[in-house]
Amino acid sequence: MKAIKYLFMGALMTVVSSSAMAQEVSVKDAVNAIKTNKDKAAVAAIVKDVTKAYKKDAKALAAIGRAYLDVKDTANTRKYADMAIAITNKSKSGKVGDGFMLMGDLEYYKDDPGAAAAMYQNAYYYEPNNINAYVKYARVMRGVSPDMAVEQLEKVRSLDPNYPVDAEAAHIYYEAAKKNGAYMQKVLEYYGKLTPAKLYAHDPSYLTEYALAAFANQKNDVSKQLALYGLSQKPRNAGYNRLALYNSVELKQYEDAAKYVDALFNKSDSVELTANDYKFAGLTFSALKDYDSAINYYNKQLASATDPALKAGVYKELSDAYKAKGDFAKSLELYEEYLKNNPKVGINDYNGLATIYRNQAANQTGAAQTASVNKAVEIYNQMAEKYPSNADFCSFMAARTLGISDPTQAKGLARPYYEKLIKIIEANGVKSDADKSRLSEAYTYMGIYLYKIKNEAAAAKPYFEKLLQLDPENATAKQVLATY
Repeated sequence: MKAIKYLFMGALMTVVSSSAMAQEVSVKDAVNAIKTNKDKAAVAAIVKDVTKAYKKDAKALAAIGRAYLDVKDTANTRKYADMAIAITNKSKSGKVGDGFMLMGDLEYYKDDPGAAAAMYQNAYYYEPNNINAYVKYARVMRGVSPDMAVEQLEKVRSLDPNYPVDAEAAHIYYEAAKKNGAYMQKVLEYYGKLTPAKLYAHDPSYLTEYALAAFANQKNDVSKQLALYGLSQKPRNAGYNRLALYNSVELKQYEDAAKYVDALFNKSDSVELTANDYKFAGLTFSALKDYDSAINYYNKQLASATDPALKAGVYKELSDAYKAKGDFAKSLELYEEYLKNNPKVGINDYNGLATIYRNQAANQTGAAQTASVNKAVEIYNQMAEKYPSNADFCSFMAARTLGISDPTQAKGLARPYYEKLIKIIEANGVKSDADKSRLSEAYTYMGIYLYKIKNEAAAAKPYFEKLLQLDPENATAKQVLATY
């Protein structure tokens, strides 16, 4: 009897020992082996033991399958997803959606969003409290209808009032806005419901999305505050330093911007500087009147720019910086490059060139000044011919420019242009304050020139009369007319 008893006990111990050994190899061991062990035979042995021990545990099998998905072994991913789903389908209670979630992720990885959505639906059907299933279903459905996706996502609020549904909704609209900008307002609306801290805690990338969306929509104060919160968590983050710089420039907070130039260029991890980075650095130092630094950054922007239109913009900034320095020769050289590279040259661009010659003339004397004045006037003449609807402006500016080399009106150089201006405005009528101001200046010039310089009082009188009619309180007109 004792022998039978001991045999029975021995068999029992063998069973218990065998079960304990199987349990010693955990799901975690299998997952780690799949992800890190290069010995396929060893991995297979570990997975086999774990599968045998957890053959009725859908969560465990799905975890193994997910490890295979992480290493892009789709065949084994599907195998374990199928096993987990089979267990869930057979279970009479305690059903979980892990197998369906895994299969959904596999289908999404294989670029079949329809099949993925069906699996996520099954997941929350079998496990109604599976928040992740609702979220992933919504993310997949955004390609079909972002509004429907967000509507589905709203169900999560009843499952967990603390879950940041608004963050996920904003993310869905953000992805949709990449193809349809009409959704951008929804992005700002939903992200705006969360504090930066809560958004960052949920997913730091969502804070970045919000900051980018705000910047793209000229909400620079919002974007900057988001970037600053990001920097409070990661001071050496290049993306946040970049946004802090860009927004500071847009907000004209140039002292701040200078700090973020230094932070981006010298105190950020893994930074890959772009043409725009150099651009905003250049704008910063131009505004601070540190033109040498600005020119340095603009030259770096020029070196990294490839598109002719973008290069044109850099040439313009460089020209402006040299003009501000008083180096008009270099400014003109670079402005010519701007016009050469600009595919959409307009009247304002030609006016910019004339302005540089005007500024140069104002700082010159003698023959050099005359040459610059004549060059500016030549450009205004070309503008009037090319843009006849702006002939009044061109005549006005040509007249003023000639005044640089004839400040006392002794030579009457501006006379033909003021006469032309008077003819244009009188024919069209005074339609704006600008018209009134220019016509007043032209009448004044002609009246004084004829009355004082040419001693032709009779010829001057009509101009002063017109001036008084245009401006009844004009002191000059009253004073001169009183002498007749």
